[in-house]
Amino acid sequence: MENMADKTTSCGWVAFIVALLVSVCGHAESTSRHAPEHYRLPDLGSAADRTLSPQKEAEYGRQVLNLIREYGLLVSDPVVQDYLYHLGYRLAANSDKPRQTFHFNVIKEPSINAFAVPGGYIFIHSGLLLMSDNESELAGVLAHEIAHITQRHSSRTLADMTKVSVPILLGMVGALIAAKGNGHASQAIIASGMGLQQQLAINFTREHEHEADRLGINTLAKSGLNPYGMADFFGKMLRKYRVTDEKYQLPEYLRTHPLSVVRVSEAKNRAEKIHADAIDESPLYAFTKERLRVLTARKPTDSLLYYQQLVERMSPAQQYGYAFSLLQNNQPDQALTIVEKIPVQAQTRLIIDSLKAEILSRINWPVANRLFSSLAQDHGEHPIVLVPWIQSLLRNGQPAEIRKARELARELTVAQPDNPDFFALLAVANENAGLTIEAVEAKAQERHLSGHNYQAVQMLRNVLSEKLDYYQRARITSRIHQYEQLITDRERQQELSRGRRPGG
Repeated sequence: MENMADKTTSCGWVAFIVALLVSVCGHAESTSRHAPEHYRLPDLGSAADRTLSPQKEAEYGRQVLNLIREYGLLVSDPVVQDYLYHLGYRLAANSDKPRQTFHFNVIKEPSINAFAVPGGYIFIHSGLLLMSDNESELAGVLAHEIAHITQRHSSRTLADMTKVSVPILLGMVGALIAAKGNGHASQAIIASGMGLQQQLAINFTREHEHEADRLGINTLAKSGLNPYGMADFFGKMLRKYRVTDEKYQLPEYLRTHPLSVVRVSEAKNRAEKIHADAIDESPLYAFTKERLRVLTARKPTDSLLYYQQLVERMSPAQQYGYAFSLLQNNQPDQALTIVEKIPVQAQTRLIIDSLKAEILSRINWPVANRLFSSLAQDHGEHPIVLVPWIQSLLRNGQPAEIRKARELARELTVAQPDNPDFFALLAVANENAGLTIEAVEAKAQERHLSGHNYQAVQMLRNVLSEKLDYYQRARITSRIHQYEQLITDRERQQELSRGRRPGG
């Protein structure tokens, strides 16, 4: 029997705590015992709204996202982000609430899990994406989590959880992330929360789970994906992890999304009743999966060994992953040989050409620069092109290249002003150009967008003592005033406890 007694990671416990905020708690009062097909859409009434307003939902969702980002668990790769964004919104557009705002993210975590957070924030563990076999299976999980969001299961849960303080739970999330890798610390932190787990009995989650299944399967079919995708993925997990020995630990997804043979059968029955048009799965799924495999490998050589040990002929997506892995292992010549053999389709051309340009930047910079420039002309301000181009320009290190990197980084921040990763890139470009004040401004904006306004104020106050022109001083003073209004008492206390004082 396969050993599944891997240590529970801190991120797994994070998912558990976040689950108390979301659908998996399922403590909504309901005595309905009708068959799942006859569940009525829930009443999104005032009780939930009073407990957690849409504004509060968005605030808590951003806090969870920022905590995960702060500890380096968020996959910020533009190829992965772009793929998940388009798949997520393809599904969201065909959900029961197509106007709902969503934020789709991948967490660097090998365990099998996915969870939704108030405010439309959906997180997929990298292990879950790698376990899926096709786009419809991955989409089935996303559609399920989308339904949890559209039905506001989290708010309905919190409406009944009168003894639970959401800020305290968020604090536990931060503590658990900070304790990542330390199983004993994680379990000590979680101890006080185990009573809540007992209180929120699994029986109360069933209606929410069935409801999310039903709505999610409909969403799959409307999106041109296989309505069996959800049932297939759930069934695969149930077969793989069907163990009763307590020494084996179930993956997080099964602990937070309880499965049963009956539930999988019901999902298959629903899919059978739906008339699905031709299934249209994107070839980008397989390429993104292989890229994620390389990005989340424990060591760069692990992914290289994986591809070298494949006994069957590599698929185009595996060739892409192999070329990317060779680049990560500083073997650009071999990577170029592989990437030039990959068959190109219209949907995969951009990511293949962008990888080729990145590889060429290590071999023949003038050729790489021309290819990046051509791709940028064809695709505008697309991060898949601009991010590796900026990184290559900075690595080249010549004054003209650094100026170009700054120009492109500024374009990214204008195109996506809410993305902190792009301001971090701009800060590096400014620093390399010797523009210290501009570098601090960009870094402060990154801190602000990441929810660390206290740190942003500190950075900006420190540069006020520098020799600034009138416009710089006015701009920085204005930013300080803007950020100061956003500092929470919780953040202030955290920073003061670390001995940080703005301008101190």
